[in-house]
Amino acid sequence: MREKLKNVPQKPGVYLFKDENAKIIYVGKAKVLRNRMRSYFQSSENLAPKVQALVSRVADFDFVVTESELEALLLENNLIKAYQPKYNILLRDDKTYPHLKVSIAEKYPRLTIVRGEKDGKSKYYGPYTETGTLRETVRYINNVFKLRTCKNMQRQKRACIYKDIGLCMAPCSGQVSQEEYYGKILEVIKILEGDHKELIQKKEIEMKEASAKMEFEQAARLRDEINYLDKIRVNQQISTQSNHYMDIIALSLGKKHHLALLFKIRKGNMVGKETIWLSGIIAESVGDYIGSFIQQFYDNNTDIPKEILLAELPNDSQLLAEWLKNQAGHKVDILVPQRGEKKKLMQMVQKNADLLIEEFLNDSSRNQQLLIKLSQYLDLEVVPQRMECYDISHLGSTETVAAMVVFNEGLPDKSSYRRFKISKDQNNDYAALVETLQRRFREARKGNEAFLPEPDLIVIDGGIGQLNSVNVALKEMEVSIPIISLAKKEELIFRPQTSQPLRLDRRDECLMLLQRLRDETHRFAITYNRKRRDQKTRNSALDDISGIGQSRKKELLKHFGSVAKIKDASLDDLLTVKGINESVAMEIIKYFSHKQEN
Repeated sequence: MREKLKNVPQKPGVYLFKDENAKIIYVGKAKVLRNRMRSYFQSSENLAPKVQALVSRVADFDFVVTESELEALLLENNLIKAYQPKYNILLRDDKTYPHLKVSIAEKYPRLTIVRGEKDGKSKYYGPYTETGTLRETVRYINNVFKLRTCKNMQRQKRACIYKDIGLCMAPCSGQVSQEEYYGKILEVIKILEGDHKELIQKKEIEMKEASAKMEFEQAARLRDEINYLDKIRVNQQISTQSNHYMDIIALSLGKKHHLALLFKIRKGNMVGKETIWLSGIIAESVGDYIGSFIQQFYDNNTDIPKEILLAELPNDSQLLAEWLKNQAGHKVDILVPQRGEKKKLMQMVQKNADLLIEEFLNDSSRNQQLLIKLSQYLDLEVVPQRMECYDISHLGSTETVAAMVVFNEGLPDKSSYRRFKISKDQNNDYAALVETLQRRFREARKGNEAFLPEPDLIVIDGGIGQLNSVNVALKEMEVSIPIISLAKKEELIFRPQTSQPLRLDRRDECLMLLQRLRDETHRFAITYNRKRRDQKTRNSALDDISGIGQSRKKELLKHFGSVAKIKDASLDDLLTVKGINESVAMEIIKYFSHKQEN
């Protein structure tokens, strides 16, 4: 390594460390590449234990020279997202966090909760992690502003039921002008940015005027809208004396688990609180964690404030400030408050972060004690940190599927859940389970990361028959992982090495943990089976109708939402669908009438 390092230039850039399989395990940036990379391969006494663990796995490296430190920062962030290296600090499951989307590019915009990529046209607020409060806020906003909720708005002679019950302005039937509707959207944007005061005052004046005119129904409606706006303000929780527009970020670091807590302050009001767990282990200082968090959280984020308050400055804070300015289109100050209201807010957020991680560690400790107790019950050599449960679902031997659910440290790990379509539809759970486990471990042995790591304990939803068939198959594959099955009704635990089942007290926490794992697997399997059956029904029913191709099928389903509604549609209803003429509509009616007669 030291010899190869002699060829590394003394210029800014990004370096990539690889393991013996040429897999990228760490990405870093440097002002001077050769100096930074050499620091890893000096005497191990000068390295932190976590860095030693990384270096011991480095078999090769690569590097990319850049023109500037800022360019290196951008490239590092892109490579970390692309490769998800094992030893980099990562926002755990950051792509799954929801955003609030206001589709301002549409003629009549709507408010939705979305995940994943942004379209570059709409306004986005978030990401948010507390989805319950988020959905409640969306419901309150729609109750006040009566925005459309339909995904694909089409011109209608008569508005849908949402207009009848007072929850939509019905732009589809021309009952509101584009200008008036867009005015409501601008008010929604104000609310999302924390500006409630002016709108509440305006509605209070309107309510008093309506009451004075004895328009009591209108006054009552305005009163309800004010109450909804107050609830949104309560959800946003904190108000400050000044008109601040900033994010406050506190980090709390544990031995294994690390937490970032972010409060969003907009126009003096807290409009969001994000709790984000960090994974990855290579960080030489708190500044490393803070810098990595800022890079990943604000990348492609359209809601970047003017100030970011921290308890400690990140490494390369000036470089990050320059990057944030390019991202946001305005200057962003990264500050450590020293006095006054900002320092008090920073201390409050830090205290909350410390309490959250303490609560998590206490829960984690309780889970560990529970898993140790379970390992004693089952006479396991290893405490089962990762448990995998399997279940089969089918209906009358059709659409046979399997589900794999993973619990890590006693908690669901949804990103590791997997679904299997069994190769042959059959009413044979034994064969389906065998096929599932064989496919799972074949993929693991090929190095497929979607099936790594392997579990410490396998749980089968079923009795002794299912257990024995799977156990034989695993032995043939030379898989030596402990396996049990949990039978319903009597909740008996079967093990291959014992003739008698294990019966735990119904209130035993270990049994309850296994039941949660089993029930979650059952739910996941049934959901997948239903999804496949619905898709099959939807496809086959419409595909059999003369004159219905892919385009018309898509329009029908878009308009009606389901085959059942298409079946009940009248001729006039069918003719409102794009691409459906009278002859095709008659074919649809004739087809479903014939099916009903048979």
